[in-house]
Formats: sequence, C-alpha cells, structure tokens
Amino acid sequence: MSTALVVPDRVAAPGDAPPPARRPWRAACRAAAAVWAAATVVHLAVTALAWLPRGGRAPDLWSVVLDWNRWDAGHYVRIAESGYHLGPGFPAFFPLFPMLVRAADVVLPGGALVGALVVANAAAFGALAVLHRLAEHEFGPEVAQRAAWYLAVFPTGFFLFIGYNESLFLLLAVGALYAARRGHWWLAGALGALASATRLFGLLLLLPLAIEYLRHRGWRPRRIRADVLGLALVPLGVVAYAAYCWVDLGDPLAFSTAQDQWGRRYTIPGESWLIAVRQGAGHGPLHPATLGAALDAGTVLVAAVLLALCVWGPYRFRRDQLYLVAYSALTLVLLMSTEVGGRAMQSSARYAMEAVAVFLVLARLGARPVVDRVVLTTGVALQAVLLTAFMAGTFLVA
Repeated sequence: MSTALVVPDRVAAPGDAPPPARRPWRAACRAAAAVWAAATVVHLAVTALAWLPRGGRAPDLWSVVLDWNRWDAGHYVRIAESGYHLGPGFPAFFPLFPMLVRAADVVLPGGALVGALVVANAAAFGALAVLHRLAEHEFGPEVAQRAAWYLAVFPTGFFLFIGYNESLFLLLAVGALYAARRGHWWLAGALGALASATRLFGLLLLLPLAIEYLRHRGWRPRRIRADVLGLALVPLGVVAYAAYCWVDLGDPLAFSTAQDQWGRRYTIPGESWLIAVRQGAGHGPLHPATLGAALDAGTVLVAAVLLALCVWGPYRFRRDQLYLVAYSALTLVLLMSTEVGGRAMQSSARYAMEAVAVFLVLARLGARPVVDRVVLTTGVALQAVLLTAFMAGTFLVA
C-alpha cells in the first residue's frame, strides 16, 4: 500500500500582499466594450459595402446614419422632436426611449437622430454588460463571454445599435431579472417600471420577479415582507404613461387604441405562428412574404427549441433558475399570438432577443467548439444580409 505525498497550501506570510479583489462588473464592462466595438466595426463595414452596388461617390457619415433611420427609428425621432400629436398611431410607441433621445438631443450636436443612436448604443453596451453579469452569476465566466457575443451576432442583433428601443428594453429587463436574483427587490421593481415605460411587454416581468421573490422568501404568507411592494412598481411605467395620455391626449388608453392604426391584434397562443406559415406557403420561395414568414416564424421556432433544452436534457436549468425560463416562455408565447398589419408575427425576429434564457442555453452549448463556430459565423452572415435588407428599405426586416 502506497501513501501519496500531500503538499499543504502555502500559508501567506505576514508581509505578503492580499490577493487582488475580484471585480465582476469591471470584467463585464470589459467584455461588453469588446463586443460593442467588434459589432460596431462589422455594422460600419456592412453599411459601406452595401453602398457599392449603388455606384457614385462613397457615402459620408450622415448618409450612413440616414440609412439606419428607417421604420420605427424614424417614428421615435419624430416623437422626440415633436411629441405625440403627430397622428393617431404614434401613442403606440412608449415614451421612455424618445424622452431619453430628447434629453440627448439637448446636449449633443446633430439632432434627434444622432441622439437616438447615442442612446441606443449606450443602452446596448449596458445590456451586454448586465447580460454578462447575469450569465456569469448563473453559469460562470465562460458562458457569460459567449452569451454576450451570441446576443451581438444574433441575426437581428443590429437593432440593438440603431435608433430602436430594443437595447434599452433589454437593458432594463435583464437588469430587473439580475436585481431580483440578488434579492434587490426595490431595484428590480424600479427597473421593471422603466421597462414597462419602454414597452408594454415590460409587464411580463411581474411573473419571473414574483417567482424569484417566492423562492427567496418562501411560499408561506407569513414570510412575505414589505419588500414585496417593490414588485408593485413594475406596472407604474404603464400607469404613468396612461396618465399622460389622459391629460394630454384625452384618452388614458390611447396607447392601446393606437395599435389599431398598425393593424395589431392578438390570437390564441400559437395561432399566429400557423398563420405565418400559411402566409409564407402561399407564395414563391423568394417572395417577400415567404422570406418574412420564414424569418419571423423560423426564429421563434428555433428559440422555442432552445428554450425546451432549458427544461429537458443535459443542459436543463436548475429549479432555482426557472424564473428565466418562465420569462422567456411568456415572451415567445406572446410573439406566437401577435399579428401586425395582416402579417402574422411581424418583427418577432427582433423581439425574440428578449428571451434571454435562449442565449444562456446556447452559450452553454457553445462550450463545444464546433457549435461556437457555427453560431458566430452563421449569426454574422445572416446579420449582414438582414442589415443590408433593412438599409435598402425592404419591409422584410422592420
């Protein structure tokens, strides 16, 4: 019988310097800066190359900015400049993003469009950093790195960096989830309120925050404490906007009735997905309706498959992480139940970015080098194509 030699750990001498304190937020910000810089270079390169078929002189920076000011981006800029008295459909766009754009316009040169780009990019940096922190807290630093990159290379990830409210909403929603995970209920509720002032879907945060609160505090009523009132802050963003609509527009539900101007309606869960498939099947393979249906329905289908891996199989989440699954599942269910302007699931390809559990499970799958390479190369390629289509004014991506 042999005995192994055990070498004890070195005991720190009295004069030794203490080990450096770990600063997770610094690491998250460094990772976010690297991802943001790489994404910006790619977007500028794609934008420059997209001008080549047009001929003529090379575009100046302002022409590039104008190419990114399409669809909803233009609506937000107009609201920031002139308020909501622009037409019956404009109250459908919630106020926090145009308010921040207006504030940026006051201190920055170039008008509200430049302000929209600055706000969106600042929020994109924040969203990448907060997603990194959430992923690292749940699964470790390697998963956190991949999750941030996968979000940036998502086929519609360029919407995080142009004048849309996607990055702001993602920053606030993921921030609320992370704050709840750390037990900061008042902060979670405040971020949830700001999220619901950015998008109506911010109300969905009530479910995962409640699940996480009950996991922390227990399911017995006698254990419920006063900090549960922090969760009641989440609807205040919508309530405040309704109060504004009542005072300024004469209708507290103007943001809801405005949806009729865009043809938005809700179906039973899953029906819109089936409608999208039928709409695509009724045309040729390269028809815009077919491509749009394939983009929206296909993205949500892939996201649903990845979400299933969160609850089944070797990559399933722990029971205490199911708050992430609940929020993502609720997001996808609503996407599969939405129709806009006669096109089922329109814009679902970009709204799917809000299903954060999808990026976390995909980042775990990315531990396999072949999966990591496929995700990165496929994501960058598809994003380049879709960004080019967006700049061309194709309603395929909106």
